[in-house]
Amino acid sequence: MGLDVIEEKNLNDMISYTLDYPTMVLSEVQSLSSSLKLEDFAYGLYVGFICGAFFDGFLRRNKRYLDAEESSDFHSIILKRTPEIRLKIQAHLQRK
Repeated sequence: MGLDVIEEKNLNDMISYTLDYPTMVLSEVQSLSSSLKLEDFAYGLYVGFICGAFFDGFLRRNKRYLDAEESSDFHSIILKRTPEIRLKIQAHLQRK
């Protein structure tokens, strides 16, 4: 069955929100990054933040975890928006 339209919208809204406020995530990157490439570390932190926030909201709204199809949809959406996430990170890191 996969993610329903509402949950897909919630996920896309969560991604858009984190991209609209890059300092919320990227300020952590600069203090925690050590030997990794800053952009890769930031991408991992972004995706981790999105996952945590979305999964928490999904659990509160649905009183259950994602099933296999919903999880697959979740990962497809993240992969589809990866270029957008990476471009936003690059743009913000170049401004500093």
